Amino acid sequence: MKKMKNNNINKTGLIMGAFCLIMVSCKAPSLTPTEKIELPEFYMDRETDSTTISSLSWKTFFPDTLLQSYIAEALNNNHTFLQTIERISVARSQVRVGKGALLPDLSLGIDGGVQRFGEYTMDGVGNSTTNTPDLEKDKHIPDPYRNFNLGLNFQWEADIWGKLTDKKRSAVSRWMQSVEAMRLARTLLISEVGTHYFELIGLDKQRYVLREAILTARDAYNLTNELMKEGEVTRLSVDQFRSRRLKLEEMLLANEQQISEKERAIATLLGRLPFKVKRVSFETACSYEFPTDAGIPSQLLQYRPDIKAAELELLASKSDVSAARKAFFPSIVIGGNGGFNAFDLDKWFTAPASLVYNLGAGITAPIFKQNTIRALWNDAKSQQRIALLGYHETVLKAYEEVLNLITASSQMHQRKELKEEESRIHHRSIYNANEMFKVGFAGYLDVLSADERFLDCELERIALNVESCKLHIMLYRALGGGSN
Repeated sequence: MKKMKNNNINKTGLIMGAFCLIMVSCKAPSLTPTEKIELPEFYMDRETDSTTISSLSWKTFFPDTLLQSYIAEALNNNHTFLQTIERISVARSQVRVGKGALLPDLSLGIDGGVQRFGEYTMDGVGNSTTNTPDLEKDKHIPDPYRNFNLGLNFQWEADIWGKLTDKKRSAVSRWMQSVEAMRLARTLLISEVGTHYFELIGLDKQRYVLREAILTARDAYNLTNELMKEGEVTRLSVDQFRSRRLKLEEMLLANEQQISEKERAIATLLGRLPFKVKRVSFETACSYEFPTDAGIPSQLLQYRPDIKAAELELLASKSDVSAARKAFFPSIVIGGNGGFNAFDLDKWFTAPASLVYNLGAGITAPIFKQNTIRALWNDAKSQQRIALLGYHETVLKAYEEVLNLITASSQMHQRKELKEEESRIHHRSIYNANEMFKVGFAGYLDVLSADERFLDCELERIALNVESCKLHIMLYRALGGGSN
């Protein structure tokens, strides 16, 4: 009795040990403490709360209703973005393949045939001697021999080590990675439409400024031309103002070309043929106030789709390594078939007389493929290290990008104020230069110089305001691109 009891204890221990081994092997992969990356608690040592623009919808972030309609149309019609969505369907199919590997391979077959054996062959002689008089007539083997079969076949590999589960998890991680790639493509598309839109508004304002400058240059040319007729100025001053006007007209043509190209670029993003893009005025766009809450750095790990995609790739590679390691272990395969088999149709479904079945199981272990499996295992481990390095690189670059944008954003308001003041000074200089030129206290070079400095300042002011809008869009994208 004592010996039997010890045997039962040993069997129980073996069963529990096998169960624990299976449970450990089925544990889902996760990032270890050494694989995780720690970001600073705050940006630039500035205390911030957990509120962030990453939780905002693009409809909330962008106040311009025209821009909102263009973004919505782009999300529905942009060809590149729609291709990305289709790639998610491809990845989802791989998940179904991984899930299917855990289920038995079932197949249903039906077949029939007629065969005649030669009288001087082993089969022919054997069949004739089998049909003895004492054998029931309906069991005699017919000549020619007919065979009708209906059966269900199955084969199933028991996932005792979790190898198939690891492959399924790898496929799931890569499907989720494709979802994050879609989110990234969506964020990039939204930011690209917004960027082109505000650049187009800036070009509109540049066109207005250039047209005003051309009118001013024309008036200056007419004035100097009259003064030349009266002998107060030379041909040189007239030619200088004429040259100035020609240069401005050339800049205006280049500006109009840029406007046309920008409208076509927006149409392409929207999946449409070129059309007249409606937009608000420059002054309206400059009055927009965008949210700027950056939140805390650790939120990048939650909201940035490229970081999430890199993390999922790392988890998928860890599952690949686990599956490759378990390829060294033996596999247990269970298989069999069952159905109905007879040589007469009227006896085909007679049960249990026509019922046939078989069931078997086997264990296979790789012997001569050890080097191949080891090579695949080493390759999987290398891919995991590459994924880990890529994950850390993505996180660091994301933090650097956000930090640069926050720094630029904090200085943008001051830069705009300085440029506004500079513009007012140049505008006053133009008025004084023209008045002094009329009474002879200033030369034409003073007028030209004042006009050029004012135009340059105005173009820089326009570019700075457009850059400010783009900066907010880039920060919105860098922090994760919104909730939906």
